[in-house]
Amino acid sequence: MNRRTVAALVINDLRQLARNPRVLVFAVALPLVLWPLMWFLTSLTTERRQERIESRTYTYAVADEAAEVAGAADTRTWLERALAVVGGDGPADGDEPTDGPAVRFERVEAPDDVAAALDEERLHVHVAWEAGGDEDVPAPRIVLSHRADLDASDSAEGFLRRALERTRTEVRERRLTDAGFASPPEDLLPLERIETASEEQTSGLLLGRLLTAIIVMMMLAGGSIVATDALAGEKERGTLETLLTTAASRVEIVTAKNLSILAVAFATSVLNIVNIVVWMQLDLIAPPAGMKLVIPVGAGLLLLLLYAPAAVLLSSSLLLVSGRSKTYKEAQLLFAPVMLVAMAVAAIPVLPGVELRSAIVLLPIANLGVAAREILTGTYDWPLLAAAWAVTGGAAALLARASLRTLSAEKLITASELDAADLAGGPALFPRRVARWFAALWALLLVWQLNIGGNIDSRLLISINMAIFGAAAWLMISRYRLPVRQTLSLRAPPARAWLGVLIGAPAGLMLADGVVRLASLAMPIPEAWIEAMAENMGVTLPLWQMLIFFSLMPALFEEVAFRGVLLHGLKDRLTTLQLVLVAGIAFGFFHVDLFRIPPTSLLGIFLVVTVIRSGSIFPAMAWHALHNALALGSARVEQIALPEQPIWWHYALAVLAILLAFRLMKRRTRAAFS
Repeated sequence: MNRRTVAALVINDLRQLARNPRVLVFAVALPLVLWPLMWFLTSLTTERRQERIESRTYTYAVADEAAEVAGAADTRTWLERALAVVGGDGPADGDEPTDGPAVRFERVEAPDDVAAALDEERLHVHVAWEAGGDEDVPAPRIVLSHRADLDASDSAEGFLRRALERTRTEVRERRLTDAGFASPPEDLLPLERIETASEEQTSGLLLGRLLTAIIVMMMLAGGSIVATDALAGEKERGTLETLLTTAASRVEIVTAKNLSILAVAFATSVLNIVNIVVWMQLDLIAPPAGMKLVIPVGAGLLLLLLYAPAAVLLSSSLLLVSGRSKTYKEAQLLFAPVMLVAMAVAAIPVLPGVELRSAIVLLPIANLGVAAREILTGTYDWPLLAAAWAVTGGAAALLARASLRTLSAEKLITASELDAADLAGGPALFPRRVARWFAALWALLLVWQLNIGGNIDSRLLISINMAIFGAAAWLMISRYRLPVRQTLSLRAPPARAWLGVLIGAPAGLMLADGVVRLASLAMPIPEAWIEAMAENMGVTLPLWQMLIFFSLMPALFEEVAFRGVLLHGLKDRLTTLQLVLVAGIAFGFFHVDLFRIPPTSLLGIFLVVTVIRSGSIFPAMAWHALHNALALGSARVEQIALPEQPIWWHYALAVLAILLAFRLMKRRTRAAFS
């Protein structure tokens, strides 16, 4: 590939883009205007809301029976005392004034139809009284009626309710004092709140939740225009065929198009980050109340570096969609799902409780969003920041390479006829699609695991997970008409393979234990996970259920999915070493807990080698079941705690045992697996 040719093509594309008003608007003008406009509108909205609260008069009405029953024992009624508090006059007993803005309330005549008056906003809140004395309402209480979907009514109810709650506390303390309580009620277990987070950290949390979504939206807005013109638009105009007649190769053309989109996407992220840093450093626009954030230049540069792989990932996906589209309109339609998925992933940092030190570090773009949120709150977890960058960077590199290789094919550049695999379909097409199926399956399991929390029985959780694996395997086999026996390697293994399983499974468990110990230095096992597993395994579940749900079911369904369908789909596209590593590590990534990925990846590698060497899935199933059973036995005896540190030669013997096990599994010919 000639770099000068690529550079010339990129410069030519950028010159054409510079004359495109849509690119200038979405890639340059919008990022420059968006942040100060959002900051100004947020500040203005906050001020206007405060002014509206202070200037508005809320109306309330009291039911007729309340006037007779609701009188307080002191000089004012409960309601009058509350209105004095919310109106800024302070508590009725002369204590310190109430914090917050003064709010005006005006009493109106109680309407016949309260619901209609609230709907028409003739009334903001209605006060009624229930005397109590029966099973449903044992004590008297005040009932506030309002419309929560109307801002004025909802605000009025909130102000009045909080004032009534404060009044209730004051009256209760006064009566306790009058009754001769030993000490002043306010001195009984006083409560003090200490906020250890600074205003900058609190404001950084708010901005960090939204920043990635804003950056991704801007990248997609500018990059989609460039991508649409780059291939789909040129196909429709007929200019791409002219470009193909030049000395530039297809690889050089696609590379130049990708670099052009990347330049716009990265420039958009640079403009956004620099814009935010500059506006906050200059402090030209007054921040909203309670917001105080200054992004240091170093943090801004770190954010730019952090978002670089996201720009590559998005630009490659946009180019791939444009290359697969025959017309400009088709490209615009196909961009919609890409944008929705990207925005949904970029919005994950908004969710509460999502931390970078979790499985989210394995989800591209989302991990960068969570990392950016932590940076803006002053938290720098460097190993996890590097891991997030590497994961998204790896995904970006793979997609860039895939787009380059795919779009270099003449059928996509010129929208010509399909190749042999597309025409044949079925088993011939499955190797191209297997990665998509398992990527979608991984995303499904990740969302499922993140949302269930720990409030589900472990047996039900395992049953659902195994059902998902089984259903996915069945769908792929049925959809692509795969031969079941060949796909799942349902063949009789060599007799010696069973001895290999008995030798290899315990040795593999010891090596996996060593990997857990090594990985725990950077990713400690959470105590909550240990306690939950100890409770499930050591107390609540009998041994036979543990063996069924934790040993036999995973050995059956996971082997069918990973050492059956996945291995069959990848074996003709990868070398033996690549197949072992990719299929084995993929198995580890399906175990959502971050600390479980290294040991389960090692187990996956052992199981892939087992199928390749023996030509059969049955020894892998037996190895998997024995591995889990031995782990359960150790966990039950040790109550999940790791045993004492083995000596180095224990691991050396385990490696020798693994090599012996694989030698015993070797068939006379590998034709059975081919």
